[in-house]
Amino acid sequence: MDNVVLYPFNKITQGIIRFRDLTDFTVRAVVDFVLHKGKDAAELVEGRAAGIPVTDNFEEVFGLADTLILNDPGTSFGNNEGVYGEHKLSQLWRMLVVSAHEHKLRIISVHEIIDRPTLEWLLENGIMIEILPQIPASLQRRLHTEYVFPSPGDEIATYLSYFEMDVQITAYNRNICKVGIFATRGCLGKFTAQMSLFRALKQAGEKVQAIITEPTAALFNQPGGDIMKFIANKPLSQYPYYIHAAVREAEREGCDYVLLSGQGSLLPNENFVIAATKVSYLRALQPDLTILIAGYDDDEQIRDSLDILRVYGNSSRPFAILIPDKYEVDFGEYISKTPEEIEQRKEEIRSRFAAENVESVLDIGRLAAKLAGYKKTVKL
Repeated sequence: MDNVVLYPFNKITQGIIRFRDLTDFTVRAVVDFVLHKGKDAAELVEGRAAGIPVTDNFEEVFGLADTLILNDPGTSFGNNEGVYGEHKLSQLWRMLVVSAHEHKLRIISVHEIIDRPTLEWLLENGIMIEILPQIPASLQRRLHTEYVFPSPGDEIATYLSYFEMDVQITAYNRNICKVGIFATRGCLGKFTAQMSLFRALKQAGEKVQAIITEPTAALFNQPGGDIMKFIANKPLSQYPYYIHAAVREAEREGCDYVLLSGQGSLLPNENFVIAATKVSYLRALQPDLTILIAGYDDDEQIRDSLDILRVYGNSSRPFAILIPDKYEVDFGEYISKTPEEIEQRKEEIRSRFAAENVESVLDIGRLAAKLAGYKKTVKL
């Protein structure tokens, strides 16, 4: 794909726009039926226009593109249920897909499409939507050949066999600096921090790989870590070992750094399986350095997160604590902080948590040089 149209305008689209220089395609337009029609997508994201219109006239922009990338599976999900019904987005999604098909565009979805009526409708109309892969082919081979997973059956034997594999892999991933980026809650800017640091390290001449837990990893030619995409094809019990394998792959390719952004909040929730998975992939990563992103009223959550990182993340204190300049509170609605509020919160964190490096999420690139210097002091 060379020329791409995105749908819709949401936080995933914003991430693609913000880091489009790290992709190998050109974004021509963003289609949206609800938000910011007539605006420039780059101006909305970065504050400066780049000729990327947000429009509901998909027929017009399809003439500029060879690919449509959907980051919406055609049915309501997340916090958009009310918006979906109000604007009849299911019907509009189908109209959009039909038009892309008629224009002979390649249609890609970053999400798995699991809704049965949608799948049947696509089949009846002869429309094929590609699902972005989660695991690169080279890593897929390594996962199968170098990690011997127990066969389903005897649960006790399966449980015990994981101990054997755990012992075997503890000696790996020693010659690469592993940076874990976590947050006290969701939607605070983990992906933005990860990719900003990724870009800054690359510009500094470092060889770096990112394990991206947004469903867009393949667009940036990086391995994916989205749990939902992973369990669509593999057992959840293999997820921590996949994270370990991805780090090992980066190490074997000679990378100086691997950056993992956690998924959702670092803190456990009421779901036992998800809570266990958070701890498991943290242990599998064994970060050399951690970065924690925190909200403006999250002092208690910061303390809890620091305890988790100390116990499970091999970190006595994080390399840096970041705060967002804005955060999402509802579908397409954000609260933005003034420069004065940002500086006040940074000073509070410095004094309350003895944090040496405190920055806003967008300014994490400033820490690249410090990170490179600190890397020499960590035990690899």
